[in-house]
Amino acid sequence: MRLSEAKKDHYRKLAKEEGYSSRASYKLIQIQAKYRVLKPNSCVIDFGCAPGGWLEVASKEVGDGYVIGIDKKPVKTQLENTKILTIDVYDSDAESKILAILPRKVDVVLSDLAPNISGIWEVDHAKQIDLCRRVIEFLPKILTRGGSIVLKVFEGPDLKEFVNQVAKSFEYLNIAKPSASRSASSELYVVGKNYSG
Repeated sequence: MRLSEAKKDHYRKLAKEEGYSSRASYKLIQIQAKYRVLKPNSCVIDFGCAPGGWLEVASKEVGDGYVIGIDKKPVKTQLENTKILTIDVYDSDAESKILAILPRKVDVVLSDLAPNISGIWEVDHAKQIDLCRRVIEFLPKILTRGGSIVLKVFEGPDLKEFVNQVAKSFEYLNIAKPSASRSASSELYVVGKNYSG
């Protein structure tokens, strides 16, 4: 077994042992350990929440807070502080549906959204960045001043321009590569803190 495959298998086994829906939980756990974006009593939106791994991590971290999971695939959850909205972020009424479910502006926006992978790197990268841009479009209406973001991106030619665009709205911005991500994977995470609005 190659090292990358062994690592992937390790996190899958760990997720099963610790009761998480997905090995992806450990990506957010590792990002949280370093950047502390999730805090008790926070209100959080998780875009691309299926199958629920990030929801479970966010739910634990916010405690008496509130987590809204958004995905075009139905997601079942028994977490008391979590609600699911089944929509496509590209739907014309997506913003109004999100605003209707929010108790207030959120403190953290998470996005583990990914396109259906075609295997053509340039196409997949462009689609991924477009998904991130769609999430960024929502921020003025949904993210409170001083809030944080964690967005999955793929490495590629459009990444620098996108990061520069996002950096204008945050006091702090960094690119993270959690060890739970496969080393061969092109996925990275943009972590932004202290949103200026």
